[in-house]
Amino acid sequence: MTNAKTGLVVVASQYESGGQRAQELAALAKASLEQREITVAEGAKVVWDAADAIDVCKELRKQEIDSLTIILSTWVTDSLLYVLVHELPVPVVFWAVPYTETFSIGCIQHFGSALTTHGIPYEYVYGLTDDAKAADKAAKIAEAGRIIKAVKSMKLALVGPRQTWRVAGPQDTTNEEWEFSQKFGPTLVHIEMEEIMELADGISDKEAKKVYGCLKKRTGRVLADEETMLHMTKVYMAVKETVKRYSLDALAAECYPFYSGQMNLPSSWLADEGIIVDTEGDVGHTMVMYMLNLAAKGGATALGEVGSMDDENRILALAHEGSTAHSLAEDVSKVQISPSGEKGCFVGLPLREMAQVTVSSIQGNGHDGYQMLVEKGRVIKAEEQEWIDGGEKLLVKLQLDKKASEAVDSLMRVGMDHHLLVKEGDHRELMALLCKYLKVKMVTF
Repeated sequence: MTNAKTGLVVVASQYESGGQRAQELAALAKASLEQREITVAEGAKVVWDAADAIDVCKELRKQEIDSLTIILSTWVTDSLLYVLVHELPVPVVFWAVPYTETFSIGCIQHFGSALTTHGIPYEYVYGLTDDAKAADKAAKIAEAGRIIKAVKSMKLALVGPRQTWRVAGPQDTTNEEWEFSQKFGPTLVHIEMEEIMELADGISDKEAKKVYGCLKKRTGRVLADEETMLHMTKVYMAVKETVKRYSLDALAAECYPFYSGQMNLPSSWLADEGIIVDTEGDVGHTMVMYMLNLAAKGGATALGEVGSMDDENRILALAHEGSTAHSLAEDVSKVQISPSGEKGCFVGLPLREMAQVTVSSIQGNGHDGYQMLVEKGRVIKAEEQEWIDGGEKLLVKLQLDKKASEAVDSLMRVGMDHHLLVKEGDHRELMALLCKYLKVKMVTF
């Protein structure tokens, strides 16, 4: 996974004090950001006027930057900043330096009021350009830009049935799909489940046995018979071929009421190879999983829904008939593969302990607007009997900072969907930035 890249520009005015520091400020900022594994595309010149700004923009466009970091070494006219922001439509952060005579922070406040008026999101940091806190935030904004760019270019397959009639709109691509693509950028690729099943049927038992021999080494306790496991292997192989054929980044696959259990185990195997297969046919949550995996620079994300609430211990017990990655269990021996439907399976496991997790979800549409849940929690150990009593499916003992019922009340009040995504690590700051730059309302418990 490549590092995020920010364009670094220093602006100055010949009529104000502070321009003499421009090169020094740029050098310190570049070193600070590179220490945080951010690739820096530095403007070839200090921007003193609009001609300089246009030249720098031409150069940075070729560099395909993820974000723009603008250091204000002096007060500058807002028309100068306008050129940079308009020519380079990526997440922008303004860096105010702590020299009183420069009016650097005042200039950002002034220009920021215009950006707010026109609905253009931005962030700012304050401090010397080697200040750790300021550099951390500027680096986070570059990471947010990297994720936004990846999401805008992703190919997301919608696998399963959809309308093929018209009333006053599209035929097999819904208006909702159009506005989702326009809002977030992914290209939605329609694939019928039958295509994947036909591919699977065309794979010989000999080929499947060879691949299953490798998959066995990272597969939990198997309760399904050999015929079912070979079929699951063929579906896994067919999905991989489909990903390759359509250049996919993720799939949202049909699972209910037809094709029950067909994608669960392949999804679990593939998740540990970095391929997202959402088994709920849920495009929005598939995209958010992709965001979370990019934020963490790897690993898998668990998907569950509230099964029970324990207010005394502040625990939401999340469950799912299961497609969770094997790697999210304490050990592969804790994973159980159970038969489900016709030649299908589900993956059961108690999610391992995690000191910090990010909890997310998405809901909405282009008419009323989208909202994204960004919250924190921790996963505590589930005893084997708890897992058995929970149906031997996925079990996540999600502990919160407030009563479980209060959290559910909050989700109900704002209309959040029932699916919750759980990702190890605290990625709230980055997810909050994504909400801001994508103009999505952020909600909490």
